[in-house]
Amino acid sequence: MPNNSPTAMAQQNLHTKCRIFILLPLILLSVLKFEQAAAAGTFKTSMIQFDPWTRQISGEGSDKTEGIIVDLLDEFERRSGYKTERTMVPYARVEQNLQQGAIDFAVMAWGDARAVYAERGSCLVPLAFGVRARKSFHIGQYDDLYKIRIGTPRGLKIDPSYDVDQQINKQMVLDYTTGVMMAGLGRDVDAVAGSLSTINYLIAQNKMQDRFDETLVLNTTHLAVAFSRKSPRFAKRHLVNSVFDAMEKDGTARAIYEKWLGVQSHQFATEAAIPSCKKTP
Repeated sequence: MPNNSPTAMAQQNLHTKCRIFILLPLILLSVLKFEQAAAAGTFKTSMIQFDPWTRQISGEGSDKTEGIIVDLLDEFERRSGYKTERTMVPYARVEQNLQQGAIDFAVMAWGDARAVYAERGSCLVPLAFGVRARKSFHIGQYDDLYKIRIGTPRGLKIDPSYDVDQQINKQMVLDYTTGVMMAGLGRDVDAVAGSLSTINYLIAQNKMQDRFDETLVLNTTHLAVAFSRKSPRFAKRHLVNSVFDAMEKDGTARAIYEKWLGVQSHQFATEAAIPSCKKTP
């Protein structure tokens, strides 16, 4: 029969407490190792807050996002098993986060000026940057830009010459949508500068195709992975690049791009001329 004496019960309670004290460190150690493993497989990234690259899904209280970069990161997670810790921020903040090492990498249009604080990794699709003008404004060459007012998204890198040219009448705007709407309605700007695929997309979304005409391509680059040189995971950049390289090679990256932006007619001539995107040694 069970011994229910006070002494026996006290001994049983003591044994139970001892087992708990023995197991507790092992449980805590297992939890710590799990958290460390999860952290090791997680990369921090910032997503550019430009439609259709990244935008918040409409709906009261919604914190979900969608867009080209969201789809690319989802596919990256699906293929690799890694996780991404994402924040949606304005363009200028993405640059700042890369400079400070607050994020590991960002998917964005590559510019050589960024090489000081970031390493170019996988190249996903070619991109053309330039100016799209409202009808009645001629922009056949660079000098024509001096005659018009150009809506330019704040902090955006467009072309090395354009970026530093103080003679051009640049009207700084919050984002592409603001620039397109202002130009389309003839309010303070005559054209919009930036990613031509993005500008064309927003013109179509706002049903303003009949208000815009000429395009001047200023620069061709790639949508690429920019890895912060200050990232604590900089040594793991090859793991990230190998996944994105495969997405570019099998056409997945382009399919995601064209899902949102369609086949951009202005790229046909520029893609053939764009330099090959070779990784930094």
